[in-house]
Amino acid sequence: MFKNCRKEDLRIVALELGETVAEKVTIVELTEIIKENKYFKEDVEFVKELIQYTIEDRKRAEEDRKKKEAENRLREKELELELARLNVNSDNERTGEGCNTLDALVKSVRILTVKVPNRPEGWAFFFASLERAFVSKNVPEKFKSEILLNLLGEKASNVLTYVKDDELNNYEQLKSIILREYEPSANQFLEQFKKATRHPNETFIQYTSRLITNWQYYLKLRKVSDFDILNDLIVSDKIFSSLEKEVASHISVRAGNDWFRPLELSKEIDLYNTSRERA
Repeated sequence: MFKNCRKEDLRIVALELGETVAEKVTIVELTEIIKENKYFKEDVEFVKELIQYTIEDRKRAEEDRKKKEAENRLREKELELELARLNVNSDNERTGEGCNTLDALVKSVRILTVKVPNRPEGWAFFFASLERAFVSKNVPEKFKSEILLNLLGEKASNVLTYVKDDELNNYEQLKSIILREYEPSANQFLEQFKKATRHPNETFIQYTSRLITNWQYYLKLRKVSDFDILNDLIVSDKIFSSLEKEVASHISVRAGNDWFRPLELSKEIDLYNTSRERA
């Protein structure tokens, strides 16, 4: 009943039940006050519902606050972006250089970058095309995070909820946060690679590029740095694909974000199967 309750939740509940609550009171004391209340003794389900409603109400308020903060930060970032554009444009007017204005960079990078993906597996390809555009257009480091936020559009609001102020101007940190929020797991990348088919409006060059990007990103997530590790990964993936659903689920939990080399994987499987047989 009192699980996930904060002190402020219990204080609100106690006050709703007609109790007088001192300014300085502990969670334990608040819990006892509620338990001793006549409504608790007469109808515990009513109090339970009141507690649940109070917790949900507080969570909704927290979500609303986070959303408003994210929207405010996005507006601030948009203002900073606009100010940066004005400053750069002003500098370029004085020097006669117009090709590297922030506006021009955003437009040229947008043309060379695939659309912001709606599916999780598309983020690797998105960032690969974005970073090729950065290189092609010689984008200064100081503009990269601002261009990325500009391309994200509405998705920027979700990301800004988790971004600290010092991370807003760091492209690599911003990219890492976006990938943590949206990208699939290594196993999902592998499945996506296996099941990938060419889209009707896609050339074979585009299809090949998408496959290469997906495979390279999978290897990056698996921290493959040499041929021996690649060999081990291929063998481990083959073994894993042959497992029963229950065994595969157990191995996934055991491995976490990492993966087992073939011999380690075999030992884990044998140990699990032995324990199941004994049970």
